[in-house]
Amino acid sequence: MTTRREQTVNASSTLQVMICTYGQEGLERVASACHPKVKEVEYLVCCQIDGNLVLPEKLKREDFRVIRSSTKGLSVNRNIALSHATAPFLLLSDDDADYSEQGLLDVMEAFKKNPDADIIAFRYASSHSKKFYPEEVVSLAQCPKGYYISSIEIAMRKESVQGAIWFNENFGVGATFPSGEEDIFIRECLDRGLKGIYIPKTIVSHDGTTTSGRNLMLPSRPQTKGAVFLRLYPRQWPLRMIAHTLREFPLWRKGLVPSPASYCINWIKGVLLARKKNVFPTPDYTSKYLCHE
Repeated sequence: MTTRREQTVNASSTLQVMICTYGQEGLERVASACHPKVKEVEYLVCCQIDGNLVLPEKLKREDFRVIRSSTKGLSVNRNIALSHATAPFLLLSDDDADYSEQGLLDVMEAFKKNPDADIIAFRYASSHSKKFYPEEVVSLAQCPKGYYISSIEIAMRKESVQGAIWFNENFGVGATFPSGEEDIFIRECLDRGLKGIYIPKTIVSHDGTTTSGRNLMLPSRPQTKGAVFLRLYPRQWPLRMIAHTLREFPLWRKGLVPSPASYCINWIKGVLLARKKNVFPTPDYTSKYLCHE
């Protein structure tokens, strides 16, 4: 069940930044991050919390809209945000991401310059990340080797996604598989015929560690890989498992990850668990989350 903390909807918004968080401490992280006031931009905060929600003073702004939910799980929260979205363009966000006015303007400009693009992926800046990015515009259907998309880089047209494509709630923090929800979402969009492109523009800063980066030693990391690759490459996942296992050797020698044998075993466990739980049905969350304004 979701409840509206603030009832006012900014009908003039062109871009909504969908910030998902959990608990009162999550709201405080949102308040501590940088969210500049930008014309036609609204921040839609979805907070999963049990009990009372105390709105920080910094979030008591006309360009902030806060929704409280008693649900659990990041993908559930993203679906709530998506169902409540009202602006033409939507941007996924974390509760500790920092924005600049120019970055948000670049998102809106990108959609206006690419009217046939349904999904646009951008870049994020980090003081410790060494993530590889292409230097030119590329189709998300033909991504170069070594490039992957992070959730806070994903923007979309509301009319292309809302009511049709949702985040798989078996993936993401708080779910059976604690990451990979953005990979599954992008694949769902492409399989439904949506056009996705990557644009080499940095739109946000984020110095926090990623979920996969925090889970290097946990069995859930290769298990999630197995489940995700079962969806992305249903016939090729065994070969890709071997390739990924070979990449684990340098990290294993440094003591950063479990043994390659353990990696393979848990990858296969993830595949088997995904099949057993049937985590890839065609979901329909519309009646579950779509509120009547």
